[in-house]
Amino acid sequence: MRTKFRQWAVDYLPLHPEVVLEKVDFEDEYFKVPKLAFEIGSGKGDFIVAISKENPDIHYLAIEKVQTVAGIMAKKIVEEGIQNVKVFANDVNILFDSMKSESVDIIYLNFVDPWPKKRHEKRRLTFPKFLEQYYRILKKDGLLIFKSDNDGLYEYTCEVIQETKFKVLENEPNYEFSSVNDAMTEYERKYRNQGKSIHRIVMKK
Repeated sequence: MRTKFRQWAVDYLPLHPEVVLEKVDFEDEYFKVPKLAFEIGSGKGDFIVAISKENPDIHYLAIEKVQTVAGIMAKKIVEEGIQNVKVFANDVNILFDSMKSESVDIIYLNFVDPWPKKRHEKRRLTFPKFLEQYYRILKKDGLLIFKSDNDGLYEYTCEVIQETKFKVLENEPNYEFSSVNDAMTEYERKYRNQGKSIHRIVMKK
């Protein structure tokens, strides 16, 4: 489900450099913390707002390339006065080259675009080239946590992770939500209300 373009949300981004990063400098003090987490494809920010409140000691980077959606998320973060989340309104691929190995503790992939057509396979955020990058940038014992309602993407991800070095800690085709170290996205709340199964995989480096 695509979000309609909203000019105000796009305009909001450059007005709040305290939250929205035009460029990401991993030498900045914000990233020099004991625990750092990424959410790739953060959407409107329901997950990142909730999880960051529960874990004030963790610094988060919310990555969302759709400008309208990123603007909506940034507004929530600003209005909530959240200090431990920064927003990067761009493609995650831009970050990989500048990132050192073993620098992130947790990566979240929540209800990302399934790109169901075979010709779009390389765009899936669980395509092998992405999994290789996640493995590289995660610290030892770091976690990659995937959630989706999409059966095809879930089945695809189950297959491709078998070819990686990740250790699967949990693989739940019908995940019962727990508020411990988790939060719901807008989509998850909607899909659960519709009775849809939520798939979840937790992988460890």
